[in-house]
Amino acid sequence: MYLLTILLQVNADTISNPVTTEVVNQNYFSLLLKGGLILIPLGLLFILSNYIFIERWVEINILGKIEPDRFLRINELVAEGKIDKAINLCNEKPTAYTKVLAAGLEVIEGEDIEIQDAMQSEARQQISNLEKGMNYLGITASIAPMLGFLGTIFGVIKIFYNISITNDLNIANISDGLYQKMICSGAGLFVGIIAYSGYYIMNGRIDKIVARIDKYSNNLLKEIRISRRGK
Repeated sequence: MYLLTILLQVNADTISNPVTTEVVNQNYFSLLLKGGLILIPLGLLFILSNYIFIERWVEINILGKIEPDRFLRINELVAEGKIDKAINLCNEKPTAYTKVLAAGLEVIEGEDIEIQDAMQSEARQQISNLEKGMNYLGITASIAPMLGFLGTIFGVIKIFYNISITNDLNIANISDGLYQKMICSGAGLFVGIIAYSGYYIMNGRIDKIVARIDKYSNNLLKEIRISRRGK
């Protein structure tokens, strides 16, 4: 009976105070909109950083695909003197690794330094392709928190402006500015963290590919030197 009395009292309070019900039922998207116009560039940066991350992830998966058997077969063909077949094998499935090896095989008649220079030049080109668009992730990671801080400043300005207009220091005059402050700060940090994480994840994967390019190109150069000594 006592519990029933409490429930009836709660329902009566809810009916008599519809503002409370409205606040409880307010969704997060409505709160997010209180951040103001600064959320527009933050939203665009969020979309851009996610697009670049996904696009780079797919591209790196393609260019950085490892096929150990193919590399072994290329070295075997070089040892057998079948350079044309080795080049064709590289071109069958072009990756960052096979393009570098093919560049060295195409000048195999030259000196070792010429072969090495050809592979290094192609390696630089492949690294440039892998890093395409990565600077935008770095820029987003730096700019997004700054935009959030700018929105925080606008929120503070809004608070003092409301107080100066109404000449009344109450929660209604302060709340809108506080919403804008906190939402902009949170959104800026969120977008910055996403971009920052994506930037370093992608850089880590690219570094591994660069290390493997060095490994496979050195192995090929070693095989070329051995085959030359055997002639």
